[in-house]
Amino acid sequence: MLAVFVILFSRVWYVLRQKDLCTVQDNFRHYPKNTAEIVFIGQSHCFCSVDPNIVAEDYGIECFMLATSGQTVPESYYAAMEALEFQKPKAIVMEVAYCANDFRTLNDGMTHMFFDGMPECKAKKLAIDDLIEEEENRIYFKMNFGAYHQRWKELTEEDYRNYLTAPRGEFYSDDVFTNWDIPLEAEDASEPMPEEMERYMDLLVDLCKENNVELILFCAPFNSMYPDDGIMDLFYRQRVFHYISDYAKEKGVRYYNLFDELDELYAYGLNNETDWKDSQHLNRSGMTKFTNYMMEKGYFLP
Repeated sequence: MLAVFVILFSRVWYVLRQKDLCTVQDNFRHYPKNTAEIVFIGQSHCFCSVDPNIVAEDYGIECFMLATSGQTVPESYYAAMEALEFQKPKAIVMEVAYCANDFRTLNDGMTHMFFDGMPECKAKKLAIDDLIEEEENRIYFKMNFGAYHQRWKELTEEDYRNYLTAPRGEFYSDDVFTNWDIPLEAEDASEPMPEEMERYMDLLVDLCKENNVELILFCAPFNSMYPDDGIMDLFYRQRVFHYISDYAKEKGVRYYNLFDELDELYAYGLNNETDWKDSQHLNRSGMTKFTNYMMEKGYFLP
């Protein structure tokens, strides 16, 4: 009787949840254990740049895309811990764009994207206790019914639908945006990561070493939000990416900064007219080119 109640209550939680871009963890929960040779972590620059189906089907390396929207560096650390509880990967690959941000979580919506649907595990408990600062709010991430219990008034047929449609965590967009040339900071300009982010990166490096798993870092290229706005932020992030190069060498970790290979990417076929969904993210066409480029260069090979 108790088991039936738990199943029904879990279904109610699922129906009431906001599910836009929130189902990566649901798909990971159903992904076969001890299958992935590579687990990808990070935020949207990761899942908009890398197609795990190409990695698996064209290059024979089974993998899962555990990147989620707004996934911060601390969340990526716990995502790696989660992956190691359910998989035995040879490598964990992290996109590092958020290493330049100085926050542990982004906002409640993005934090729910990370935790909702996450399988019950040690990583989830540790992450909630660490990252949800207000103790009284932790229950809404451990049992998210409390966060959504009033949504019953706005439920639609879509809320009852099965969202297990991305077996490897894949995400695709066929939107097309005409991008402009990406401005580049001076190659010798460098600026440290925020101290708290570097602390979690240290934890991630140690976690992978302790589990005999290779950590591979990369930075996918992106532009400023608008042609006349955000250039200084883009330059700041590129300075941090230059710093990560020295950090990775010190830690003995492979790192690929694709801002440094833009000319090669465009020579490979990346096109500003056809391959972007917006100024910061690749669409399906751009993702296909980027993934093949990274695989042919051997960057994602454990």
